Amino acid sequence: MTFSKTNFRKPLLILPVLLAIGLMIVMPIGVSAAKPNQIPSDGLIPELQAVVPDSLQVVHTQQSDILRFTNGIANLGPGHWQMEPTFPNGPDGNVIATQQILDVDGNVVYDKVVSVFTFHEDHNHWHIADVTEFSVHQGSPDGPQIGDSNKVTFCIEDVYAMVGNSNTAERIFWDCTVSLQGVQAGWADQYHQSTPGNQVDITGISDGLYYLVHNVNPDGSFIESDTTNNKAWTEFIVTHKNNGQVKITETGNTSCDLLPDSIYKPALCGAVTANRG
Repeated sequence: MTFSKTNFRKPLLILPVLLAIGLMIVMPIGVSAAKPNQIPSDGLIPELQAVVPDSLQVVHTQQSDILRFTNGIANLGPGHWQMEPTFPNGPDGNVIATQQILDVDGNVVYDKVVSVFTFHEDHNHWHIADVTEFSVHQGSPDGPQIGDSNKVTFCIEDVYAMVGNSNTAERIFWDCTVSLQGVQAGWADQYHQSTPGNQVDITGISDGLYYLVHNVNPDGSFIESDTTNNKAWTEFIVTHKNNGQVKITETGNTSCDLLPDSIYKPALCGAVTANRG
């Protein structure tokens, strides 16, 4: 076959059309079409806040002193904090966790890979990695850190409404299988002191004033409206009994003193509990 100039022009004209069609196929309209790090104006953004750690106690085991406590993660923003599992698998066989930003009608208008789902053998269900971090500091919330911090994975669910009654039927996120996890707007998740991970090793701690600091979204990986207010802390005094065992006495929730008055303040200060057991 003889190729003329006309023969070459036709494919050249068709190529841009095919390219446009291909982009429409691989790029979901209204989600990935958004520019990187640019969330549409109609996207409802969550706002994460640490609930003040509560019910502190020391467990003495195998020559170690373990500080255990109850804690929670609240969503004060207008948008749900929602993560969807995404395949294929991520590093080490973990399932990729993609955070979705919704509009007022529940449509996904933006998404971003923020973490991974990891299977928790003890709990026999799926957690999301690097959700929160616990640490103990001497003298002030920003004082010298005692021992190592504990960065924790959790199954994230709606446990109680921040205001009013927590009607179970109103829960959106309640499944720890590989499915959507998150906390809807105006709700909080909570983890009892017996939950594995709610702990910091304080072996060798001396007498004095300390702060247990709870830091939500410690790496800033999850999308929220403000990452500067994610810490809450509980003040406590350490003394040692005659037998050498550590005794702690809670002396205040300093973060509650600094929180502005709002309808959410009682829940953020640990006044609301709804342990899932």
